[in-house]
Amino acid sequence: MEEQLMKTRKRKIVVWIVFAIYLALLIKVILLKYPMSMIKHILNSSEISSLSFRIAHSNFIPFKTILEYLSKSQNMRISVKNILGNIVAFAPFGFLLSLLIGRINKFKSIILSAFVLSLMFEIIQLLTAIGTFDVDDILLNLLGAVLGYLFYQIFMRFIKENKYYYTV
Repeated sequence: MEEQLMKTRKRKIVVWIVFAIYLALLIKVILLKYPMSMIKHILNSSEISSLSFRIAHSNFIPFKTILEYLSKSQNMRISVKNILGNIVAFAPFGFLLSLLIGRINKFKSIILSAFVLSLMFEIIQLLTAIGTFDVDDILLNLLGAVLGYLFYQIFMRFIKENKYYYTV
């Protein structure tokens, strides 16, 4: 019994470490995607550094950017990369957080956590000019977290159905 408890704790520690590494990579990809010299230039640019300029060039209308990518895009490869990139970036979030939390309302916790993290990223981009605020990014990130959660559900069902094979 105690041996099983130790294995469970070790697995939990490993998942926490993987989750921390994942979050660090997410921060790198979303907030630190440009070289530091370019970020310094952006922050020093008077036109871009104006908050009113950044707000005017932000998207606060749900599905506007997604529809533009799908209907008006000159380069479908870039459109698909942007849409799928946001979804794929947050799928591990939904999966890993599902492994870490044991709440009854796990789905609500995943959605709320993904929403808060994604909103924080968008607000940081808006306030610092190292990206642009787009409500569609939040929606796509939420979709990614939901898909990660669904993959977790499938994974756990598979583990439970095949438990005999993993305990031998």
